[in-house]
Amino acid sequence: MLPRNRQAGDSMMQSDHLRLPELTLGSREKPASHTVLIASEVALVSEGLSLQLTRTGTVQVLGHGKPDSAMLHRILELQPDAVILDFGSRSSGLLAEQLRQAQLSRRIVGVAIANGAIEVADWARLGVAGFVDNEGTVEDVITAIDLVARGEFSCSPRTAARLVSRLVCNNGPRANLLQRPHLGTETDLGRLTPRETEILFDLERGATNKEIARRLGVSVSTVKNHVHHVLEKLNVDRRQQAGALVRSVAD
Repeated sequence: MLPRNRQAGDSMMQSDHLRLPELTLGSREKPASHTVLIASEVALVSEGLSLQLTRTGTVQVLGHGKPDSAMLHRILELQPDAVILDFGSRSSGLLAEQLRQAQLSRRIVGVAIANGAIEVADWARLGVAGFVDNEGTVEDVITAIDLVARGEFSCSPRTAARLVSRLVCNNGPRANLLQRPHLGTETDLGRLTPRETEILFDLERGATNKEIARRLGVSVSTVKNHVHHVLEKLNVDRRQQAGALVRSVAD
């Protein structure tokens, strides 16, 4: 009897030991908080980013592939919290436009964007809500995913400065839209926060403070403070003027 008990005990220990690797994966203790799909024409980019994000344990990668019609169908079917889109891909613009028409472009996190303000503004006009430039890290991508999944706007202060610089310093036919002696320096633009940049586009759409507050899940007084800071940093008096700057980018 004693040998059998010992054998049973040994079997139990072996069985428990076999289950340990399953526990160390952390799938139950640390569940992935957001689901994503990755779209890039370069397999090395999509596969590498997928591996890095999966290793963090905070993001569940549902798949990756080229930004084509097949990817569009997967996005529509799986409804991920965020779509990581390689802006260096030639067909990324078409996919972004298709997602805009499906009212899903605000789930896009664009990575490896060019340093030019024009490109940033063009993507923002498509409704893209997350930006990670070519100096960003995997941690920056995770932060952007989290913010976009919560319906917020995400970009670095540097990208925000380029975006608003494009809006304010536009040399197009509407450059004299606001006859002001000073429209902000590079330092001023760099102080515009991602949330303030997001609200700037809400102003362009003509959203009221109540509508913005409802979308962001904050109080109306908080929105009023954000709007005040946006107008102050752009050196304009009215929200309509700030919205007009955004519309001028499309011309």
